[in-house]
Amino acid sequence: MAIVYHSFLSLFLPFIWIFYFYKKDRHPEPKIWLFLAFLLGIISAFLAYYVEGLLNPFVSENKFLKFLLFSFIEEFFKFILIWFFIFPQKIFDEPIDAMIYMMFAAWGFAFLENFVLITKPSSLAIYSPVSILFLRFLGANLLHILASALIGYGYAFLIKTRRIFPFVFSFATGSFLHFFYNYLIISLPPGFILVLPILWTAFLVVLSKLNYLAENG
Repeated sequence: MAIVYHSFLSLFLPFIWIFYFYKKDRHPEPKIWLFLAFLLGIISAFLAYYVEGLLNPFVSENKFLKFLLFSFIEEFFKFILIWFFIFPQKIFDEPIDAMIYMMFAAWGFAFLENFVLITKPSSLAIYSPVSILFLRFLGANLLHILASALIGYGYAFLIKTRRIFPFVFSFATGSFLHFFYNYLIISLPPGFILVLPILWTAFLVVLSKLNYLAENG
């Protein structure tokens, strides 16, 4: 029963963030397509982990390069699957949809990370699964959603204006946000305290972008 409970928390806690942002969309997306985005997020995690495993022997000695490269890889796979399977569909009919679908993909990615972390033996085993999941809810889960939302906004801007630079800038911003989070958390002892202001600043930025697209289309 414990694994069922922990699996539920792995799924439900990041969904709290998703639900808050999703309510900003005045024309909600079909649930079947949102579920597909969630599944694509899970698949993107498997693909990212596979590629990271191949590259790890070449970058393991350089933490800076490793975190930077892995952050880009994870954001790339989250985006490319949504871009390939969902963005060409007729249901993608508003710029805000880019942010919504990217966040649902991030939910799938975060769920798989949560589940693996609490089921795989690691140095975190001294902590309770619930405490680990709650800290990830405040940190890593929010990070995935915010980074993907920023990339989604860049793509929405590309669709609206046909300008590529804002998309490249947003993709770089989302990837660097992911990088800074990972680097500070793992490399510096008080890393979690240091990343909180960064995360909440990104939270406000994403919220403002969602509200802008909801109001202006």
